[in-house]
Amino acid sequence: MTGRELEKQIQAEKQGDQHFVRWWRKENDFVDFELIDSFLANLKHDEEFAGFELLTMDQMWNALKEFDPEGVSRGTREGQEVIYWDQEKPDGTVKSRTCPYTPDSLISVFDAVTKGNPVD
Repeated sequence: MTGRELEKQIQAEKQGDQHFVRWWRKENDFVDFELIDSFLANLKHDEEFAGFELLTMDQMWNALKEFDPEGVSRGTREGQEVIYWDQEKPDGTVKSRTCPYTPDSLISVFDAVTKGNPVD
């Protein structure tokens, strides 16, 4: 399917609790995850895709956890759901972060864990 067709399908199928898209190319050489809005903003209408899946926050969290990232967990802080993330810096030090459990934070942690690379 083309990017134009994919865009139409996403807009027709997207439900309010779905913030992410998991997509793959015709070559099936990798799978990538993005925020739906970012994906659609950068989509080229003539690109070819093999398929996609729309994901909720919990489905995206499960995709992140499949990478078995060290130092990443969910919890509650001051009554709000958060992501606890011990991020190792290039110099070997660790910076502990507490991020809100939001689509933007979740994709940021995911991209850092996967180093921004598509998934094989």
